[in-house]
Amino acid sequence: MILRLFLPITMIGIVSDYCRCRALKGRIALVEKMEARIALCKCREGGRTYGVRFEKMGDSWKYTWAFPVKEASAKRENYDKTKIVGNLVPDNGYPGCPYCKTMDFVVCNCGKLSCHNGGAAKFTCNWCGLTGTLGRYDGSGFGSGSDI
Repeated sequence: MILRLFLPITMIGIVSDYCRCRALKGRIALVEKMEARIALCKCREGGRTYGVRFEKMGDSWKYTWAFPVKEASAKRENYDKTKIVGNLVPDNGYPGCPYCKTMDFVVCNCGKLSCHNGGAAKFTCNWCGLTGTLGRYDGSGFGSGSDI
């Protein structure tokens, strides 16, 4: 979707749904609507929760940054209600988990994200405790859950 707006423009970014603007000939700006969501992930080291920002890119979701988040803040911002369906692709600038620094996470059968620190084929979910063998994520979707 492209909207044309007259300058001056004041942009206030909203994490879950914001716009990118570009000035054209000093009078008009193009606004592209972009979909972004924050999902919760739990670190394997200490079980601490953090947010992962995903940006919609066609049929895929690019994860672009991660940040520590307190449980009360996550609930207030509704990060615990995020649902994402599609392939997950890392951004080149993705910083990884803010606690253990791993760049990888696992989508458990319970539908939640957990850090993955290593090449072990066995994995235990940091949310539900389910243990199993790692496989390939098929893009079927996940949710942040509501029991943080």
